[in-house]
Parts: sequence; C-alpha cells; structure tokens
Amino acid sequence: MARRPPPKSTRTSEFQKNDRSSAPKQSRPPSRLTGPSRPPQADNTSIPKSWRMVVGHHAIREAFQILPKTTRELWLKSGFESSPELREFEEIAQKNKIKIQIKSEATLDRFCNTHQGAALLKEGQPGWDDSVVKDFSTFLILDGIEDPHNLGAILRTSWLMQVDGIFIPENRAVQLTPTVHKVACGGAEHVPVESCVNFAPNAEKLKEQGFWIFGLSHKAEKTIFDFKLPEKIVWAIGAEDKGLRSTTERLCDELVSIPQVSNAASYNASVATAIALTETFRQHRLSPK
Repeated sequence: MARRPPPKSTRTSEFQKNDRSSAPKQSRPPSRLTGPSRPPQADNTSIPKSWRMVVGHHAIREAFQILPKTTRELWLKSGFESSPELREFEEIAQKNKIKIQIKSEATLDRFCNTHQGAALLKEGQPGWDDSVVKDFSTFLILDGIEDPHNLGAILRTSWLMQVDGIFIPENRAVQLTPTVHKVACGGAEHVPVESCVNFAPNAEKLKEQGFWIFGLSHKAEKTIFDFKLPEKIVWAIGAEDKGLRSTTERLCDELVSIPQVSNAASYNASVATAIALTETFRQHRLSPK
C-alpha cells in the first residue's frame, strides 16, 4: 500500500522570514501635495514662436518671480513626484493658476537634453523702458555670438553688471534657446534682448542719446584701461572666431583691446565681455554722481 506524501508545512521557514521579496508588496501612499502619479500627456513637439522655453532650476525660479503674468505653461517630466524641486515648481504653478503638462523624458530631451525634468514656457521677454533716463547706462552689441553657453554667460554677467539691453543679429547667431536660459541662471529675465537685421539704426539712435560705442578688437593699440569710459556706453563684442565684422567696426567711435601676455590665443567672448563690463561698472561706481 502506497504511502501518502506528508502534508506541506504551513510554518514559515527562517529563510522566508528574512526574504522581503516574499512579503506582499504594499503600494506607497500618494503624496499629499501631488496625488497619484499622472500619465504623460500627448507629445507636443512645437511651441508658439512668441514663446520661449526656460530650463534649469535656478532659471525657472527666477522666471516664476519676474513678469509672472507672461508665464504660459509648466512642463514636468513623468514621475516628477520623486523630486522635491519639481514638486515645488508644481505648487508654485498651481498657486498662480499656470497650466501644468506632464511630458515624457524623450519629449523634454527633444528641446534640451539638460532640462533637469522641467521647462517653463513664457511669452515674450523683458522689454525696453525708454521712459527711464539714466545718467550711467550700458548696452551691448553682440556681433554674431553662436555658442549658447557664451550668450548665456553674457546674460548672467549683464544682469549682475546692470546692463540695460543687448542687441543680437537675427541671422547667424544664437537666439534665446533653452540652453541659453539655463546658463544665464535667470539673467534672461532681467536684460532685454532685441534681435535685429541691422545694428545701424539702433546704434545711431543711441548715439543721438549721448552714447559712445566702443568695440573690442585685438587690432586696437589702446587698451580698455587707457580710457576714462563715458557714462553712456555701448560695447560691441565680436563673434567667437571672427571678431567684429567691418560693418560693425564702422559703427564704433573707438576700438580698444584687452591686455594679454600672448597673441597666440584670444579671450573667450563671454570672458572678454565680463572684463569690459567689470571695468565699466568700476569706473561708473567711482564717478561722482
């Protein structure tokens, strides 16, 4: 007569007690701030031409504060709830009744691969305030800057050095891209940037208002430290590899150089701009008001 197999033990072995994977999984309760994770919305590969995309946590925080009425949408990556910074952005957007869209990582990557999980969409940019007449004023003409990191760094320095406005070409130059906003760390919200086909009309208008145009050029014999800089000044900065175009040089009242110990290389465009703006700021601060 065959024996029946012994009944299976209902006791839990020591191995099973220590094996967490055998325990039933419990779902984590949803965040009290955000609720359950939201599915990504349909992919949107374009934004209106009048809008600009701000990425980078520092830049987004500044953009929320400056001209909040121009903010149109906040894009957050799917699964953003795990990030305290992104949950903070969601709270700010909800408080200000800003539309929130959940986007896939791939969608955000299509616009900027260093987005840090969020993008703020704003309409327009800081505008000129011609009604304010300042005794000390500084503008920039950027003659064909193509590297977004250079333009972003220039915007950040311009914000800190109280630049009143920047002119850039419409063609063959970088515009206000997401990367520019991220590098600028909020500077793009403070300094008006105007794209123009020709610098001449704006240059002549500024000259009529008492501005002098100084161009940075390695060909100049006098250096930036040889001049008492005017109270109203426009700095013309050339492209990274070509410098100032001849048409832009002709708009300048003076060409000046920045001292260096070797002619085998030249300053980065953003570094050269920072040196010029720092010397301008120093002299303006020392001038009697």
